[in-house]
Amino acid sequence: MSDKDDMPGLEVFFDAARRHGAEPSVALLARIDEDAQAVQALARRPAPHPTRRSTLSTRLYRLLGGWPAVTGLATAAMAGVWLGISLPEGILDGAGESAYLIDVAPELAFDLAGGEF
Repeated sequence: MSDKDDMPGLEVFFDAARRHGAEPSVALLARIDEDAQAVQALARRPAPHPTRRSTLSTRLYRLLGGWPAVTGLATAAMAGVWLGISLPEGILDGAGESAYLIDVAPELAFDLAGGEF
């Protein structure tokens, strides 16, 4: 969409830039070479060997997602144990006749206090 006639004053500057080629200085090239040599020297070093293998519990801990996930999992497990051991009457108090419990295997009941419930 632009023609050369749109900005005739800029052509002088473009011609001057074309005549004067941009060459990097010798000092800049020397700094680039020094930096490249330093990076290559770091790459030649052998990788450090792991000194200790991680245990199964450490790998499982990392697999689960660290301490927040393990804490949540432990809390859920403890709540499940608590609800599994506690008596259902304590949970169903106030529910009236609309809620009832069917014991599928009464001979497998867990008696915490050893009494008749």
